[in-house]
Amino acid sequence: MSEQKPRFGPEHFAAGEFIIRQGDEPDKFYIITRGQVEVVLQPADGLDEVIDQLGPGDHFGEVGMVRRSRRMASVRALTDVDVMGMDYQTFTNWIDSAPEVADEIDAVIEERLLNASEIPEQFTEAEPKGMLAHLAQEATDEDTAVPPAIFFPKETIIIHQGDPSETFYVIIEGFVTVSHVATDGREQTVTHLTIGDYFGEIGLLDGRPRIATVTALTDVKLLAFDRDTFKNWMRKSPGSQDDLRREATRRLKDTGMLSTPEERNP
Repeated sequence: MSEQKPRFGPEHFAAGEFIIRQGDEPDKFYIITRGQVEVVLQPADGLDEVIDQLGPGDHFGEVGMVRRSRRMASVRALTDVDVMGMDYQTFTNWIDSAPEVADEIDAVIEERLLNASEIPEQFTEAEPKGMLAHLAQEATDEDTAVPPAIFFPKETIIIHQGDPSETFYVIIEGFVTVSHVATDGREQTVTHLTIGDYFGEIGLLDGRPRIATVTALTDVKLLAFDRDTFKNWMRKSPGSQDDLRREATRRLKDTGMLSTPEERNP
């Protein structure tokens, strides 16, 4: 029996697996957080043609979600891929909360349709611009509602190392810096994160305080989800929880939190 995918949350696809297929009904929008995918045109009477490749921070699936048209191309994982998937109602709620994102996605759709000269006409018939705003009015399911995008100015501390863990964040604009202070007082920059990346999962998975400080390197916009919503995703998608735990383990190693006291204090 296949795993039930979450309405919104992290999903994993193995290399070679199709994430969406040309001609299918649209059901999700995806933001890539790790790995590479290829966009494949599959004509009925010809060979598959790769028309684009996408990586971390890129997104796909917006054309079908906005226009409610069948998928105009397939997307296949080139490597093992991690994504944040949004169902239709979650996607439209998000767009409603962030008009600037709606404008950006409208522009992406226009560009992709202009470059879609070889895609069958039934997948590319024009739709009026600004459709995103109208679609948002159809989203009524409170269980999948996305909170408004929140803004942090450059150099603002978003979470502090040692604070209680209550929220999971997904970056939709900008860059953040993750830093960690070791037991000997030395501070290190662990990594930088950007669009499509997430943070805050470790404390919610393990019930521990924040293991690092996250600071806005630029102006940043985030989606913030509370503990109950996060736990609900994990319950519905055990595979996603496994993927997050693997990423959490890697991040703990990066901060030295999985090493012995002797290794942390040579």
